[in-house]
Amino acid sequence: MEDAAATARQRLARWIEDSREVFALLPELLDGVQKAAAKTEHAEREAERLRRELMGLRKELTDARDKETGGRAQHGELEKQLEELKRINEQLKGEKEEAAQAFARLLETVQSTNQIAQKLGVTKSPFARTQKEPAPPPSPTPHE
Repeated sequence: MEDAAATARQRLARWIEDSREVFALLPELLDGVQKAAAKTEHAEREAERLRRELMGLRKELTDARDKETGGRAQHGELEKQLEELKRINEQLKGEKEEAAQAFARLLETVQSTNQIAQKLGVTKSPFARTQKEPAPPPSPTPHE
């Protein structure tokens, strides 16, 4: 029995010695766990911030795409309007050219008429207006 007690004592002494070594390592292990927990918490906060930033960027991208789509539609509409205005401009140029030609023919006719009138000796136009002398202004009447 003494052998069993001695063996138990030795085992207990070894276990106490091993426990002291383990207890000496515990502060380092706890410090490492705390640092890891702090890093994990920081990483989680950073991940959440990045998620929010990503959501904001996705919204901006969607808005930009919508704006681009609207811009394309507006651009197409403006191109149609521009083409219509070009067509109207060409039409007006044609009408201007016609009016210029008609005016040139009228001018030729007037010049021909003036030449004929000169040959005939007409010095006064039959269409000239005669000026009438202006009527004298009415005299003011006294008020009664």
